[in-house]
Amino acid sequence: MTPPRMKAREMKNTAERTKYALFTGAAGGLASACIGVLLEKYPEWRVFAADKDGEKLRELAGRCGERVIPVVTDVTSDAGCADCLRIVKEHTGGLDAVVNAAGIHTMASLVESDAAAVTERLAAVNLFGMMRINRIFFPLVKAARGRIIDFSSECGFEKAQPFNTPYAVTKYGVEAYTDGLRRELNFLGIKVIKIQPGSFGTGLLDQAQRGFDDLRAGTLYYGEILDALGPLMKGAMSHPHDAKVLAKTVVRAMTSRRPRLRYRVKNTWYLRLIDPLPDRLQDLAYRKAAEIGCRKKKAETGVNPAETGRRRT
Repeated sequence: MTPPRMKAREMKNTAERTKYALFTGAAGGLASACIGVLLEKYPEWRVFAADKDGEKLRELAGRCGERVIPVVTDVTSDAGCADCLRIVKEHTGGLDAVVNAAGIHTMASLVESDAAAVTERLAAVNLFGMMRINRIFFPLVKAARGRIIDFSSECGFEKAQPFNTPYAVTKYGVEAYTDGLRRELNFLGIKVIKIQPGSFGTGLLDQAQRGFDDLRAGTLYYGEILDALGPLMKGAMSHPHDAKVLAKTVVRAMTSRRPRLRYRVKNTWYLRLIDPLPDRLQDLAYRKAAEIGCRKKKAETGVNPAETGRRRT
């Protein structure tokens, strides 16, 4: 009896070898969404899910099954990453994709906070953790002729916004690093891809919201400015995009034979609008937005926003 004809997709999947990916920041909303979409669409993939949060990793593995191997990992530690490498090598000698999705966020003034310390804390994860992971796992990527996917941000290619500069500095670093890595690995035939997302409904967004609230609570100079700009700055945070939209793009970058060098996904409309303007015009736009916001608040409340700001004595 002739067996039933298999669909082309099923035939392809039966012939595919098992593929392996490493995701950092795997317990976060963006990475976990990517893992879910990848495993649902491509049964040949297995995922090493790396994150500091062991409990959330176990929850992820519980949802996704044995195709997810949780690995508690601190990307800021050489020893932690070496332990992760040891576990990965127990399962495979090659990685088809390394996806650097680990990241943290906050907001801070450059003159009212210890901006250098804030930036160092963010860079330890957002930039140096990425560099560490790519260096340590590169032999496995090369063995499988895999690819590296680095999460940047719209903040990495647009001009820095006020009070978001420490985060932007780390993402500017990711942009430069990923471009340099791509050009270096171009000689070895290894693809390197940038993801440049806008605002998505994940824990990173919650960190940004807490950072804004802490900034407002502690400021001496910018109370009225933050009150005036708050609705604009929080606008993207209050209307985030679904993480699955980004996940589909990341999975496409992982599986496409000819992926793009960069993928921009749901970037914030007003930042796209003002970013091409000359610097002086952008500076003027921020000042005017603050002035309009102050007048609007005064008209609504009858109180000058400056009078409601916290005062240090």
